[in-house]
Amino acid sequence: MDCRRNEENDETVVGGNDMKKRMTAVLLAAMLAISTAACGGNGSGSEGGDTLVIGTSKFNGVFSPFFYNSAYDREAFRGVFETVLEPNENNELIDNAGHIDEGVVKGKGDKQTTTYTISLNEGMKFSDGEPVTIDDLIFTYKVYADPNYDGIATFRTAVDIQGMNEYYYDVPDYESKVKEIAKEAEEKAADKDAFIQYLIDSKCDDWFTSVDQDPDGESGDLTSWSDYLKQYGITLSEADAKDEAKVLKALAECEYENFKDSYDAVSYYTTQLNKQYIQGNLEDGIDVPEIAGIQKVDDLTCKVTINGIDINATRQLGDVEIMPEHYYGKGFTKGNLESVKSKNGTPMGSGPFKFVSNENNVVTLERNDNYRLGTPKLKYIKYQVINDEQKLQAVMNGEVDITDPNASKEVLEELKENEIKYDLVDNPGYGYIAISAKRVPDKNVREGLMHLMMREQAIKTYYGEVAHVIERPMTPTLAEYPDDATEYWGYDVDKALECFKAAGYEQVNGKLVKDGKQLKITVAIGEASSHPSTPILTQMKSDLAKLGGELVIEDVDNAVLFDRIDNDDLDMWVAAWGNSTNCDLTQMFGSEYTKKGGSNRTWVQDPELDKMLAQTMKILDLEERKAHVAKELDFIMSWATYMPVYQRSNLLVYSSNVNTDTIPTNTSTYYDYRNELEKIELN
Repeated sequence: MDCRRNEENDETVVGGNDMKKRMTAVLLAAMLAISTAACGGNGSGSEGGDTLVIGTSKFNGVFSPFFYNSAYDREAFRGVFETVLEPNENNELIDNAGHIDEGVVKGKGDKQTTTYTISLNEGMKFSDGEPVTIDDLIFTYKVYADPNYDGIATFRTAVDIQGMNEYYYDVPDYESKVKEIAKEAEEKAADKDAFIQYLIDSKCDDWFTSVDQDPDGESGDLTSWSDYLKQYGITLSEADAKDEAKVLKALAECEYENFKDSYDAVSYYTTQLNKQYIQGNLEDGIDVPEIAGIQKVDDLTCKVTINGIDINATRQLGDVEIMPEHYYGKGFTKGNLESVKSKNGTPMGSGPFKFVSNENNVVTLERNDNYRLGTPKLKYIKYQVINDEQKLQAVMNGEVDITDPNASKEVLEELKENEIKYDLVDNPGYGYIAISAKRVPDKNVREGLMHLMMREQAIKTYYGEVAHVIERPMTPTLAEYPDDATEYWGYDVDKALECFKAAGYEQVNGKLVKDGKQLKITVAIGEASSHPSTPILTQMKSDLAKLGGELVIEDVDNAVLFDRIDNDDLDMWVAAWGNSTNCDLTQMFGSEYTKKGGSNRTWVQDPELDKMLAQTMKILDLEERKAHVAKELDFIMSWATYMPVYQRSNLLVYSSNVNTDTIPTNTSTYYDYRNELEKIELN
């Protein structure tokens, strides 16, 4: 489903589109690669009984489109399900298990609506033989829209379906109550005791985990919570320093007094009050059992009406797995998803394969004889967990048939030397260096820092032909990316100095100072020793030092990096976005997402940009939209908070066991062998 986005800090993570923005990234970045014996290349089943072995990374064991939080889990269950539509090699949506008619627009202005007709193919069956009907798709939508849905998809808010909020709140007239909740949340946030209680209940927005973990997220005795609190005049006794409740209370009071503005009590209490209100509505009986904008027409057809125009609506409605209601919906009632979650480990769908088992780091799928396009060529597919560093060797040894080692100059050379077949495609994301406009409010200073970033040589040296420098904050794999974009800032030390001087800094006794203070910037990067952007930072550090400033480079753990980004604790940081499927940048640069826990951590707040972002999603004509997006991206660059750095490539490698004539010749960023599993054959 195209409503997940992933943020990554290096070149190894994969993920999805909208948010909970970084959950998948943190989980994947933290994964421990497990080295195990592979299962062998070819099986010896009956006719067409070959076994394809795919080398992958550690599973979390949540094999459900509703609730997965690992890209590797998703890869393993992808062949079990089908979507109404799917992207082709150019990321254009094409018919798959159904069709969506072009939306019919009615009305004008605030009264404008768009209605989509969704139809499923006739004769489809789930792997257990039950027919696929439109009720299954409507059930799928309702699970994503459920008041107690807590997966990473954002279907409910990603598209403005009529009646969605009434369904969510379970009351026809919800607006007045929502206003009351907003007012009550603001009142609670203004109360000191309530604010401190929020910090305690949330453990300071999950910063505090235990008394044994230090404020930097490390286990050990580097810095204790007691040491942290001492900086702010709070001294704990030896006994209290070991009491979790007392440490947390002291920390909450400290944070309130010193860093209140870094927390968002309003959002916290709004969420809590909403939950209480919705739960109360559900407990006295379900008043809104259906989503008004989703209307069943017949057994294979429904109509979905949204408010306004949204270029992303077709993708949100169509690129979603069709979940069997008779299986996942057994025991399901609105507001209670436990019965749905109980199937997380045993997926079932209408795809070319059916789930068999997850044992000893191997997920096994068997062909689905009820598949709509006929019996798949392969009898089994096994997804084998294997260490990233061993993936290439495993293919060369014939232990796995297909895998995805990290692309590098060295790996490509080895593939060519051994005449191993592979596909190299652009990753649907990009690496970047960010500057916080909140912590570095002077735009002249940010511009000066931009002029100190030398990207080309660093990326060429690190990646060779498997990556290239990009000039705008959007993956070039999207049709809207301006191919003619040129360098916006450019590396120029003299211009950097001019910018710093424009900000009021002067060179005094070899130091760049303003009001007696030297210019000092802190930047964090994860796994600096192996990161492609490290040379950019070291060059910046050297250049800034020559000008009289100081760049402090902090090499931090991945999880700590994202925590510090979320806590607005950094002037600059290095990270990446992954798996972008559309040109909507609202969550990255929209003003409303600067609040605590939001995804706009660079604090770009601009009403003009907000209007541009909103307009983007309403422009149906591609060429018109491309022109608009080009201006939008230039506007974002003018803020000097985002420096796009590189677009890397992903690598798919095939062993000699695979009949590569059955691998799609149009393999691309958005379309590969996983889209045609039923066609793959082994030699």
